[in-house]
Amino acid sequence: MIARDEQRETALTLYRIFKEEVYRRRDRMMVWTATGAGSLFALLLLILLVPSARQLTTPARLLLACGSLILAITFALMIRQQQTRHRQAKQQLITLEHVLGLFDERLRPDDRPIYPDTWQTEWTRDHSLLQYLSILILLTGLVLAAIALVTA
Repeated sequence: MIARDEQRETALTLYRIFKEEVYRRRDRMMVWTATGAGSLFALLLLILLVPSARQLTTPARLLLACGSLILAITFALMIRQQQTRHRQAKQQLITLEHVLGLFDERLRPDDRPIYPDTWQTEWTRDHSLLQYLSILILLTGLVLAAIALVTA
């Protein structure tokens, strides 16, 4: 059987690891969003500013549109994967916070817990995935519109 002090030290070590993981996954979501948005914006600029883009044939426009959609879907899937891992790490972090007693009463002089009860469920109302995907959807729509509307 593991001694109480060893259990606490193990929980603290895991807590630090999972806390870093929560931040790392959120950062990856932002990086993939910025990379995807930048790629789509660059593609939009190419379509609008390069004169030869106006001379693309219909099959070439379809290929460009399909490629743009595949690019956007790829970034969306990578962002979604990071969001899933972020949520899993956050759930584990809250479990470790319970083990460490961070939600228990009487840990501070005013008899309040270190973390409020809302801390345990606030993460479930996170809308960042919707925001990140909305950015990609809007830019993809602009790229597809540019492909369809730019004429010779």
